[in-house]
Amino acid sequence: KFNNNQLVILPEAIGNLTELRRLEAKNNRLNTLPCTIRNLLNLDVLYLKKNKIANLPDNIGDLIKLNRLSLSSNQLTTLPDTLGKLTKLADISLSHNKLTELPITMGSLSGLRELFLSNNQLTSIPSTTGDLKKLYRLNLRNNKIRTKIINCECI
Repeated sequence: KFNNNQLVILPEAIGNLTELRRLEAKNNRLNTLPCTIRNLLNLDVLYLKKNKIANLPDNIGDLIKLNRLSLSSNQLTTLPDTLGKLTKLADISLSHNKLTELPITMGSLSGLRELFLSNNQLTSIPSTTGDLKKLYRLNLRNNKIRTKIINCECI
């Protein structure tokens, strides 16, 4: 755990911890992630809440065992398409960022149960969100959405 420090970067050597299952670096000053993060193939939990992260590396999609991802209270404006490779993700917290759109690949997150997107700048969400069959909790409060979110056909 690296919580509650003044870290601006995580060391590149973090990628050498290939058996690491949980990485917490909440409440720091991180503005990016090292490219070696892709080596943490056994990572199950990644908590990076309350930092200054503006974008995620494309190789975040290599963390295929990731189950929980918390990036709330950062500076994210977009997310990489590779996020859709994280099919074991059960919950993602992206609230309190500056997201204006979501990648269409979000619909590939077949294991997703909870998606927190409150307090962003979203004007819509991708239609593929309707493919998230296990999703039971969706928070879109305090965004700029003005259109119908998901088409629903009733029989």
